[in-house]
Amino acid sequence: MAKPLLGIPHRNKYARRIRESLKLQHIEADTVQSELIDLLERTLRAQSPAKHPGVYIYGPPGRGKTLIMNTLVSVLPNATTARFHFHEFFQRLNSPVNRVPGQPLGAIFAQGLERELAGIEVLVFDEFHCTEPGDAMFMAKLIRHCTEHGIQLFTTSNYGPENLLDDDTFHHLVQPTIDRIQRDFIVFSLDHSVDYRQLASDPGLAPDGYRKGSLNLFETPDDMPLHDTMVEIGYDEIGPAHLRADEIWISFDQISRTRRNTADYLELVSRYSCWHITSIPASSTLPMDEERRLANLIDIFYDKNVEVHLYAADNLGDLGHMLHDTERARLTSRLAQLQLNEYERTCVSR
Repeated sequence: MAKPLLGIPHRNKYARRIRESLKLQHIEADTVQSELIDLLERTLRAQSPAKHPGVYIYGPPGRGKTLIMNTLVSVLPNATTARFHFHEFFQRLNSPVNRVPGQPLGAIFAQGLERELAGIEVLVFDEFHCTEPGDAMFMAKLIRHCTEHGIQLFTTSNYGPENLLDDDTFHHLVQPTIDRIQRDFIVFSLDHSVDYRQLASDPGLAPDGYRKGSLNLFETPDDMPLHDTMVEIGYDEIGPAHLRADEIWISFDQISRTRRNTADYLELVSRYSCWHITSIPASSTLPMDEERRLANLIDIFYDKNVEVHLYAADNLGDLGHMLHDTERARLTSRLAQLQLNEYERTCVSR
């Protein structure tokens, strides 16, 4: 008989360990979440990864997708398990440091997958979604690589498989991958009526990381320090900003009205554990490129669990008004976790 994946004996209940871990976080899985947890265990305990290549989990924001997958990763062996944010991993493979002059992009991806996933048996991807043709090519290579190397792939997304790269001009590029997911993967819809992120948090739990942040209904706090430093990013620089140990103060104009991309934001967010973004204008007035950059940055703050304090002309209720409904729902859900502050200053010296 073939050995179960990860050497997991049938009596070892990973579902039980996931639920216990959630309880330590004061979280009781609801009915749909419990179905997903049981499904994850059955998939992991499968005798052959070829017959159970993975699970595609999708649903609206705040239903517990990322929470459950992060908990799953925490109870699996570190040496054979990896978790990535989809676009962060894409940028990592496509980094200039990994390129050889004249090398085709496909070769960069293939070599990068071999390098990053060596020895991995379970791979978890958050925010699995195509936004451009390059994403579609990478997604196809990723799934093929996992299948060929016996890696079980677990993904979360706000979009059903059929809505990957939801652009009529380029959708045909991702259709073969959609067909493969629908044919070979277990597709699970985690869609119920509760957005847990918008529920009141337990007052007995001290917030940390992203949830320690705030949304302030004033653009410039009284004690805002002088922005006096330029920050290098790649071959460019951004600013002026103010730096204080691992804390950065920077204006909306500098972070969202300059042509920064996802790779820039990932690099910048990795440098500072606390951010203050000042002078954010009324959300209804923002053009699409600026609100998309701000939305992208908030996604990264959330995913990296980085503390951020936003100082805005309004409550950002219209932020995302020009974006896709799913993107806007995700943004609203994440903003709801920041502490709303209408009157008092939240910035304190560290």
